[in-house]
Amino acid sequence: MLPSLHGRRIGLLPMSSAASGSGRAGTVDMLVGPEDLRRGVTTAETTGTNVPAWGVSFLNGTSVGSSSVYVLDPPIPGVRKTVVFSSANTPQYLRTANGEFFRTSADSTVATVIESTLTGAVVEMIGLTTALWGLLTNGTTAISRAATT
Repeated sequence: MLPSLHGRRIGLLPMSSAASGSGRAGTVDMLVGPEDLRRGVTTAETTGTNVPAWGVSFLNGTSVGSSSVYVLDPPIPGVRKTVVFSSANTPQYLRTANGEFFRTSADSTVATVIESTLTGAVVEMIGLTTALWGLLTNGTTAISRAATT
């Protein structure tokens, strides 16, 4: 393990070719030390401020029975984002800020808006590029509709 950061028990571990694949020995490092990584979590998201592209966000909505539209910041490649839709509002919409796309493995099309009408639906995604979110959850069970408008 390489030296830790400021004396803490965290560091980088160079992977062997057996662990990282042939020809990659010494070129792949893994972060080691902590048992888990604490992600930022908020329940204070509003429709007036963009939802950050990292951490966990609980979309609470404004009032029962009215729809809410949340705007998600552009993806950061390699960074995961989890969105939990509340049961307070039906429907709730999550749209991309600048026309970035959501893509699921179950659907060959791309979308810029996710609509959730399910109680407590959870969508986990990862930034694939600065213009493309990859949905890690099965879009057919977590969301009711993905669209371009």
